[in-house]
Amino acid sequence: MYGPIDGLLCEAPLLQVYAVDLLGQGNSWPTDPSCKLSGPLRFSADTWTEQLHHFIQDKIGQPAYIAGNSLGGFLAVNLAARHPEAVRGLVLLNATPFWSSRPPPGQEGLLWKLLQADGGTLPVPQAIKGTIERVWWDRIRQPESIRSLLQLVYANPAAVDDQLLTRILEATKHPAALDAFISILLSPRTELTFDEMLQALKCPVCMAYGHDDPWVVPLWGQRLKRKLPQATYLELTPAGHCPHHEAPNAINSIISTWVAAVEAGQQDQHKLLQLGSTTSFEEGDGHQVQVSCIEGKPRNLFERWDDAAWRVTRAFKQAVGRLTE
Repeated sequence: MYGPIDGLLCEAPLLQVYAVDLLGQGNSWPTDPSCKLSGPLRFSADTWTEQLHHFIQDKIGQPAYIAGNSLGGFLAVNLAARHPEAVRGLVLLNATPFWSSRPPPGQEGLLWKLLQADGGTLPVPQAIKGTIERVWWDRIRQPESIRSLLQLVYANPAAVDDQLLTRILEATKHPAALDAFISILLSPRTELTFDEMLQALKCPVCMAYGHDDPWVVPLWGQRLKRKLPQATYLELTPAGHCPHHEAPNAINSIISTWVAAVEAGQQDQHKLLQLGSTTSFEEGDGHQVQVSCIEGKPRNLFERWDDAAWRVTRAFKQAVGRLTE
């Protein structure tokens, strides 16, 4: 989902912008869905990461800045960790810190083995496909089901308009949509954990997080900032899980300003990126969005408990490490 942000970024001077649909989503579908020629295919996070890497290699031809929302942010971090030579920098928009519950190949428990789903590879087993189609598929792709789910994670529910619903529904009508959906459900986790990805990062990072997201709540942003202390942490309000859709003017300015600052080596010299600053942006419908550059310190009791637990765990690991040296 790109919405108005892709058009705004294309107007930014000196920026060449690509908006990529992940394989099995949007308008990107395999030409050989039966996989008779290409071999086994699964719609997993590692598959999508390699898709992005090949796109950079084949279409861009040089390292690129990667901006990703939710799953897209997770994939951006995975891409930068596995292929650091392909990434100049990351802009993470409410990046999810986890994806899939199935263990990597070779680590599955008995339940996953009993499913006999072969790690989400296509074609999916007919028994599983028929069951999900009868019980679940048509219910979750109803317009009102999608609208209700999205409105839960938007600060402004009115932003979930008919145009957005139409774009999502179009993908569910593709002949291979059900197979793609099941493959996503059954595909394994990434080879690297999210923490391992973060430890491997070598590029600059900007975090632009909607404060009012009930899924990736501020606590997750604080955890990420603790592990990436040099990252720029910007918080937008009002904005929920998809800040690029709710606040495209603000996100456009953040991305273009931050990329220019990184290229010039002046990340701390622009007011928008200075710690403690708050900048206001007017969006297309006239409402104001506040963007604050913050340290990411805990602000409530639960966040303070989480921060304390992290510090205790870190100290314990360091002590164990010293003892085993």
